[in-house]
Amino acid sequence: MSQFLVLNAGAAIFLIGFIIRDVVLSRAVFAVGAAVFIYGFALGDGNFFAVLWAAVILLVNLAVIWRALRNRFTTPLSPEEQALAKEMPQFSEADFRRLMQHCEWQVLDEKTQLTEQGKAPKTLYYIVSGSATVNKNGNQIEVGDNLLIGEISFSQDVVTTATVHAHEGSVLIAWPAKKLKKLLKRKSLKAAFDALLSHDLAEKLAADELRTTAD
Repeated sequence: MSQFLVLNAGAAIFLIGFIIRDVVLSRAVFAVGAAVFIYGFALGDGNFFAVLWAAVILLVNLAVIWRALRNRFTTPLSPEEQALAKEMPQFSEADFRRLMQHCEWQVLDEKTQLTEQGKAPKTLYYIVSGSATVNKNGNQIEVGDNLLIGEISFSQDVVTTATVHAHEGSVLIAWPAKKLKKLLKRKSLKAAFDALLSHDLAEKLAADELRTTAD
């Protein structure tokens, strides 16, 4: 194979790497592209600096892959994350770790508004522990832990249907909506998150029926 074709193949591989969103996979593609460049340069006059820089790019990408995999699979979950993982059996361990990498844990020191009826929220919340008041069209209900807040707006791209205030002392997880939507482009994570949404909806419907019966 000619040097021209090999170098163009390497450039095409690099272009593919820029398109891929997953860090590990994109870096792996870059590493393959760098290896192709090394081979291509070796076919010609073997320019020392060209081969050197291609080798450096290859080694840097291998290092980034190793670090990403180590953080993804070997960093132990905190006790809080381990407890939460039991409440979210829909996710594989790897996908749960990805989900945790993009969230923020919050402990409220005062009553805090999470959503406002009629407006599109920028954050999706999950009440780990504590409680919240849901106000919809003047009707108020109290909800407890292990529930999503703002999930309808997030999943259907509509404004929120209720105003929600979380109470002091509640422990929450917050995901920026835009980042979470990008994260859910991963098929396995999207399927697990959809299952979590379905479970959350079923829990809320069951609670509504109990309240209706009690009334």
